[in-house]
Amino acid sequence: MTKEEILKQVAALKAEFQELWNDIDEHSKEEERVAVVLHNAESIMDKLDSTFEKRTALTAADTTILMIATALQVMRIYLLSKFQEKIKDEDRLAHNDPSIKEKVKEQMQKYKEEHSNWKSKKSQKSYRSWQEIAFTIKVPYDATRHSGEGFHNRSMHGGQHRVKTLGHDPILGWLFGVSNIITDSITICPEYKLGEKKLRIPYIESYYVDMGSNFCWEEQITTWSVFSGSIESIKEDKHRLYAAIFAQGMHLASDQYTKMGLPIPFLSLLDQDKAYELYKEGYDYLDYLYDTQILRRTMKSASQAIFINMLIGAIHKFFYNPQKDQSQEFYNIRTRKVIL
Repeated sequence: MTKEEILKQVAALKAEFQELWNDIDEHSKEEERVAVVLHNAESIMDKLDSTFEKRTALTAADTTILMIATALQVMRIYLLSKFQEKIKDEDRLAHNDPSIKEKVKEQMQKYKEEHSNWKSKKSQKSYRSWQEIAFTIKVPYDATRHSGEGFHNRSMHGGQHRVKTLGHDPILGWLFGVSNIITDSITICPEYKLGEKKLRIPYIESYYVDMGSNFCWEEQITTWSVFSGSIESIKEDKHRLYAAIFAQGMHLASDQYTKMGLPIPFLSLLDQDKAYELYKEGYDYLDYLYDTQILRRTMKSASQAIFINMLIGAIHKFFYNPQKDQSQEFYNIRTRKVIL
C-alpha cells in the first residue's frame, strides 16, 4: 500500500469520525432541549392554554349573540306543550250524549253565520250543495245498515265500525273522509288475505251511500271515482271542499272523546285485524297520543334546538372579519362556544 493510499484512508476515517461526533453532539443538544421542555412542561402548557384562551375568548359581539341564543332556547322550552293527562274511561261520553249534539248544533250555527255570504250553486251531476254538506249532522261513512249481515260479505262489527272506515282515521280521514262526504260514499278496509298462507295486504273498497231515510250502502264503486268525483264537485263549487273539511273536523271532534273513541292512525289500513283487536280492548287514538307524547315531545324539542343552533351559528359566522378575527379556525371555536 502506497503512502498516498494510507493518507486517503486516514482522511476518510477522520471524516467519518467527525460526522459521528457531529451526530453525537446534535443528539446531545436535542436531549438537552427535550430535558428542558420536560422540566418546563407545566409552564409551557400553561402558556399555551393562556394563548389559546386569549385567541378564542368571546368578544362583546359574541356575548350578545350568546344571550340571544340563550333566550331562544329558554323560549323553546317554555313554549313546549305540556304533558296531557290520560282521559279516564268514566270521563268519556256516550256516542249519543246530548252535550255532543248540542255542541255540533252550536258549531253549525256559527259556521252558517260566518259564511252567510256564500252563494249556493246547483250541481249539474246531483252532488250535494255546500249547505247540505255542512249542515247535515250525519256523515256517509257512519252508514252501517246491512253490515250486521255482512253486506257484500263485509262485516262492519256493528257499533265498532269506526275501525274499518277510513273516514274515521284521525289522519287518513282528512283525505278519505272529506272525499266521502263530498261524494256520499264510504271507504272501508275489509278483511283481505292473499294466497294459502293468508298474507295480510293493505286493501280498500268504496261504496255509494244512500243519505236519505234508508242511510245504507248501495252499489260498489272504485275508490278512484271517489276522488275524481270530489274534484268534479269542487270544480262546480269550491265551497263544498271547505264545507266538507268543516264537517270532517266536527265529526272527528265529536267522536274523539266518546267511549269508543277513534282508531289508531294508519293501523286499520296496514293490519285491520290488529286494529280491531286493540280497538275492541278499548285502546284508541287518545290512548295512543298519551303513550307517544314523550317521544313526540322529545323529537319536537330536539328539532327546534337543532334549528336554533344552526340559525345562531350562521348569524355568528356572518360577522367574521379576517383582519380583526384572524384565524378562521379560532373563530369557529368561538362559534361552537356560543352554540354550546
